[in-house]
Amino acid sequence: MRTAVLLLLLCSALFAAACDHGLSPEATAVDPGFGGTLTVTGSWPPADSVRDFRIVAFRNYPPKDILSEVINGSAVFSDPLPYGEKDIPYLIQDESLQGSFAYVVVAQNYGEDPFQDWRAVGVFTTTGDVTRPSPVDLGGGRFVSSVDITVNFYDLPPQPF
Repeated sequence: MRTAVLLLLLCSALFAAACDHGLSPEATAVDPGFGGTLTVTGSWPPADSVRDFRIVAFRNYPPKDILSEVINGSAVFSDPLPYGEKDIPYLIQDESLQGSFAYVVVAQNYGEDPFQDWRAVGVFTTTGDVTRPSPVDLGGGRFVSSVDITVNFYDLPPQPF
């Protein structure tokens, strides 16, 4: 009987230690940032012309250029995105993100120079007009979903840099 009680107490302690606190505020907190889906319409260009491919968000519009904006902290970017897919989910999150991003684009590095050979291939806009980018406002550090962007490699938006 004593062994059964000890075994029951041990199992209860192990079960309680494994509990992940369910829906506590710490478990449901989301880092500030934004995300959405990148949709590629039409065909992809040859793989060797898509050396790097990612979402870049600029605080200023128009940005000077990708490199200087990233270096001075006026831009953030996603991890590299996969080549060849039609619908690509993405996230840009960091506990320090806040404020507004005036220009959110899909950027493609297309050439030999990783510092200069970039172009915008898609622009976030809520109106459908790629000449009028829509800002993404993270307010006091909130997460914004549905920052969806369409890319057509053969019908590029205006190039700001």
